[in-house]
Amino acid sequence: MGNDKFELSEIQKRAYNLLESACEYSLRRGTICLVGDFQSGKTTIAKYFLMKKYDNIDKYYINMNLLLLERLSKESVDLSIQSKIKAKTRLIMAVAIDELLEKHFKEHSLLVLDSIEIIYPYNLNPIPMISRYTNDGKICILCVPENEKYIFDFSWGNCEIIRL
Repeated sequence: MGNDKFELSEIQKRAYNLLESACEYSLRRGTICLVGDFQSGKTTIAKYFLMKKYDNIDKYYINMNLLLLERLSKESVDLSIQSKIKAKTRLIMAVAIDELLEKHFKEHSLLVLDSIEIIYPYNLNPIPMISRYTNDGKICILCVPENEKYIFDFSWGNCEIIRL
Protein backbone atom coordinates (compact mmCIF):
# COMPACT_ATOMS: atom_id res chain seq x y z
CA MET A 1 0.00 0.00 0.00
CA GLY A 2 2.58 2.56 -1.13
CA ASN A 3 1.74 6.27 -1.31
CA ASP A 4 2.33 6.41 -5.06
CA LYS A 5 -0.11 3.57 -5.85
CA PHE A 6 -2.82 4.61 -3.42
CA GLU A 7 -5.95 6.38 -4.66
CA LEU A 8 -8.84 7.71 -2.63
CA SER A 9 -12.38 8.09 -3.96
CA GLU A 10 -13.84 11.61 -4.07
CA ILE A 11 -15.76 11.04 -0.82
CA GLN A 12 -12.62 9.66 0.81
CA LYS A 13 -10.56 12.64 -0.45
CA ARG A 14 -13.06 15.06 1.10
CA ALA A 15 -12.99 13.18 4.43
CA TYR A 16 -9.18 12.95 4.31
CA ASN A 17 -8.87 16.71 3.76
CA LEU A 18 -11.19 17.35 6.73
CA LEU A 19 -9.17 14.92 8.86
CA GLU A 20 -5.87 16.49 7.87
CA SER A 21 -7.22 19.96 8.58
CA ALA A 22 -8.59 18.90 11.97
CA CYS A 23 -5.26 17.34 12.94
CA GLU A 24 -2.97 20.04 11.56
CA TYR A 25 -4.85 23.28 12.02
CA SER A 26 -7.59 22.83 14.59
CA LEU A 27 -7.01 24.41 17.96
CA ARG A 28 -9.35 21.93 19.61
CA ARG A 29 -7.82 18.66 18.43
CA GLY A 30 -8.73 15.87 20.87
CA THR A 31 -10.97 13.12 19.51
CA ILE A 32 -11.84 12.97 15.83
CA CYS A 33 -14.40 10.40 14.70
CA LEU A 34 -14.43 9.08 11.14
CA VAL A 35 -18.03 7.87 10.87
CA GLY A 36 -19.46 5.72 8.10
CA ASP A 37 -20.98 2.42 7.18
CA PHE A 38 -18.86 -0.72 6.90
CA GLN A 39 -16.59 -0.66 3.82
CA SER A 40 -17.01 3.12 3.43
CA GLY A 41 -13.26 3.74 3.70
CA LYS A 42 -12.66 4.78 7.32
CA THR A 43 -9.69 2.44 7.74
CA THR A 44 -8.31 3.40 4.34
CA ILE A 45 -8.41 7.11 5.20
CA ALA A 46 -6.87 6.58 8.64
CA LYS A 47 -4.04 4.42 7.31
CA TYR A 48 -3.43 6.79 4.39
CA PHE A 49 -3.17 9.66 6.88
CA LEU A 50 -0.68 7.67 8.97
CA MET A 51 1.38 6.72 5.89
CA LYS A 52 1.69 10.38 4.95
CA LYS A 53 2.83 11.40 8.44
CA TYR A 54 4.77 8.50 9.96
CA ASP A 55 7.28 5.83 8.99
CA ASN A 56 5.85 3.07 11.18
CA ILE A 57 2.05 3.22 11.10
CA ASP A 58 1.70 0.13 13.32
CA LYS A 59 2.94 2.21 16.24
CA TYR A 60 -0.12 4.48 15.90
CA TYR A 61 -2.85 2.09 14.70
CA ILE A 62 -4.87 -0.27 16.93
CA ASN A 63 -7.56 -2.72 15.84
CA MET A 64 -9.85 -2.61 18.89
CA ASN A 65 -11.68 -5.84 18.09
CA LEU A 66 -8.41 -7.80 18.08
CA LEU A 67 -7.03 -6.03 21.14
CA LEU A 68 -10.18 -6.61 23.21
CA LEU A 69 -10.69 -10.21 22.09
CA GLU A 70 -7.08 -10.92 23.07
CA ARG A 71 -7.60 -9.27 26.47
CA LEU A 72 -10.84 -11.19 27.11
CA SER A 73 -9.04 -14.40 26.23
CA LYS A 74 -6.20 -13.57 28.68
CA GLU A 75 -8.78 -12.88 31.38
CA SER A 76 -10.24 -16.35 30.73
CA VAL A 77 -13.59 -14.99 29.59
CA ASP A 78 -15.33 -17.74 27.65
CA LEU A 79 -16.18 -15.93 24.43
CA SER A 80 -19.20 -18.16 23.84
CA ILE A 81 -20.87 -16.83 27.01
CA GLN A 82 -19.47 -13.29 27.14
CA SER A 83 -22.88 -11.79 26.34
CA LYS A 84 -24.27 -13.48 29.48
CA ILE A 85 -21.65 -11.90 31.69
CA LYS A 86 -21.95 -8.39 30.26
CA ALA A 87 -20.88 -6.48 33.37
CA LYS A 88 -17.61 -8.39 33.70
CA THR A 89 -16.89 -8.21 29.97
CA ARG A 90 -17.64 -4.46 29.90
CA LEU A 91 -15.32 -3.86 32.85
CA ILE A 92 -12.47 -5.86 31.29
CA MET A 93 -12.88 -3.93 28.03
CA ALA A 94 -12.95 -0.56 29.80
CA VAL A 95 -9.79 -1.37 31.76
CA ALA A 96 -8.01 -2.61 28.60
CA ILE A 97 -8.92 0.56 26.69
CA ASP A 98 -7.86 2.81 29.56
CA GLU A 99 -4.52 0.99 29.95
CA LEU A 100 -3.87 1.24 26.21
CA LEU A 101 -4.62 4.96 26.15
CA GLU A 102 -2.51 5.75 29.20
CA LYS A 103 0.50 3.82 27.90
CA HIS A 104 0.24 5.09 24.31
CA PHE A 105 -0.23 8.77 25.12
CA LYS A 106 2.76 8.78 27.49
CA GLU A 107 4.98 8.25 24.44
CA HIS A 108 2.97 9.48 21.43
CA SER A 109 0.64 12.31 20.52
CA LEU A 110 -1.52 10.46 17.96
CA LEU A 111 -3.50 7.22 18.01
CA VAL A 112 -5.96 5.61 15.59
CA LEU A 113 -8.52 3.24 17.09
CA ASP A 114 -10.28 1.16 14.44
CA SER A 115 -12.73 -1.77 14.35
CA ILE A 116 -14.63 -0.84 17.50
CA GLU A 117 -17.88 -2.70 16.86
CA ILE A 118 -17.10 -5.26 19.59
CA ILE A 119 -17.93 -2.60 22.21
CA TYR A 120 -21.41 -1.77 20.87
CA PRO A 121 -23.39 -4.53 22.67
CA TYR A 122 -21.84 -3.43 25.97
CA ASN A 123 -22.85 0.24 25.72
CA LEU A 124 -19.21 1.16 26.15
CA ASN A 125 -18.40 4.59 24.78
CA PRO A 126 -14.65 5.19 24.51
CA ILE A 127 -14.92 8.95 23.86
CA PRO A 128 -15.01 9.98 27.55
CA MET A 129 -12.03 7.71 28.25
CA ILE A 130 -10.14 9.10 25.26
CA SER A 131 -10.91 12.69 26.27
CA ARG A 132 -8.92 12.27 29.49
CA TYR A 133 -5.78 11.64 27.44
CA THR A 134 -6.21 13.88 24.40
CA ASN A 135 -5.12 17.18 25.81
CA ASP A 136 -2.14 19.35 25.10
CA GLY A 137 -2.44 18.79 21.36
CA LYS A 138 -2.85 15.01 21.48
CA ILE A 139 -5.20 13.42 18.96
CA CYS A 140 -7.15 10.18 18.82
CA ILE A 141 -8.82 9.25 15.53
CA LEU A 142 -11.69 6.87 16.19
CA CYS A 143 -13.10 4.93 13.21
CA VAL A 144 -16.80 4.51 14.00
CA PRO A 145 -18.98 2.12 12.01
CA GLU A 146 -22.53 3.38 11.94
CA ASN A 147 -25.60 2.08 10.14
CA GLU A 148 -29.09 0.79 11.02
CA LYS A 149 -27.60 -2.02 13.13
CA TYR A 150 -24.78 -0.07 14.78
CA ILE A 151 -25.69 3.31 16.23
CA PHE A 152 -23.02 5.15 18.17
CA ASP A 153 -23.99 7.46 21.03
CA PHE A 154 -21.99 10.64 20.56
CA SER A 155 -23.77 12.40 23.44
CA TRP A 156 -21.28 11.03 25.98
CA GLY A 157 -18.35 13.08 24.85
CA ASN A 158 -17.06 15.98 22.86
CA CYS A 159 -15.48 15.12 19.54
CA GLU A 160 -15.16 16.30 15.98
CA ILE A 161 -17.19 14.17 13.60
CA ILE A 162 -16.26 13.55 9.96
CA ARG A 163 -18.95 11.57 8.11
CA LEU A 164 -18.29 9.52 4.99
